[in-house]
Amino acid sequence: MSTEVAIVGNGVAGYACAARLARHGIRPLLIGPGAVVDRPPLTKQGLARGAPVLLADEDRLATLGIDRLDAMVDEADLVAGRLVAGGIEIDVETIVLATGLAYRPPRIPGLEAAHVNAMPRGMTRLVDALAGGPKRVVVVGAGLIGTETSATLAVAGHDVTAIDVLERPLDRLHEPLPTLGAEALAATGARFRGGAELVGVRVGDNDLVTLCCKDGSLTADVVVAATGGRPFVPPGLGVDVSELPLTVGPDLRVPGLDRVHAVGDLILAPHARFGPIRFPHWDMAIATGDRAADEIAGIASELDRLPYWWTDIGPRTFAEVGWADAATEWGEEDGLHVGRDATGEPVAVLVVDEPRKLRAARALLDA
Repeated sequence: MSTEVAIVGNGVAGYACAARLARHGIRPLLIGPGAVVDRPPLTKQGLARGAPVLLADEDRLATLGIDRLDAMVDEADLVAGRLVAGGIEIDVETIVLATGLAYRPPRIPGLEAAHVNAMPRGMTRLVDALAGGPKRVVVVGAGLIGTETSATLAVAGHDVTAIDVLERPLDRLHEPLPTLGAEALAATGARFRGGAELVGVRVGDNDLVTLCCKDGSLTADVVVAATGGRPFVPPGLGVDVSELPLTVGPDLRVPGLDRVHAVGDLILAPHARFGPIRFPHWDMAIATGDRAADEIAGIASELDRLPYWWTDIGPRTFAEVGWADAATEWGEEDGLHVGRDATGEPVAVLVVDEPRKLRAARALLDA
């Protein structure tokens, strides 16, 4: 078979690119295993409802004008424009790589059996494990996904302990997020154990799980690994995985591969204001998917959409616009936490519990 555009990956970025191409009158082929579903950080919604959140079902894809192949790409010649997926050979004019992140736990003995709710199959398996009444749950990792997951499960009535090698939840983020995150997590009834260096996990009688840390052990009915994701390209695509995330040009084209674009969590997003940034969040996934589709359709543009993320942790809501890594100092201004760079220009704004202030936050950065 042949197609004008094939998108490898059926997550947020891949679907965004496909939908925008369809609006431009280009019928794309979306390739990926399983349903077209949302990815983190919306895992808390999936956990709350007990099923992954669909981006589009088959009827919706057909209505939009998107062809679909439920398969993995097993073989590719990105220079010649040839893909093999599910035993089908496909000739392609333009290829978009949207393969996202892989959520494999660290190589700690026994942790490979933990539940990983950041992917659809893992979330379904976790929901099944949590059925039948409250469980003792240990969540390994207290970044955004781990903290959201811990809070969601605690609110649902489970006995939750989150652990991390760092001292506070969200400790990789800037102040005041670790302090606020710890308070929000505690408000749900979940416990947090920082400085916990996990060395092994073993399953005993009655499926009771023991997590062995250097400073003591914990027991649980269910263990969730929320240890983050890493850019991923299937081996069959022949991409140099030592160079991940991929660096792409302003047109999101992969250097040396004229017919190949890359989007989403796979890349360093070439932002017009902040330069190449790694920003693994659904909003930037949509922005890069849209930008690649425009480029393929011959529409001139640039990636200038302000980076944006938000999270609900128990009773608290946090939202941030801009690029926090560019900030050298933070201060509170009119109820907003404003990050400014070395020249004094505002580059990021954190909004706490007042989503209506996001408009003011964006206006400050746009000014």
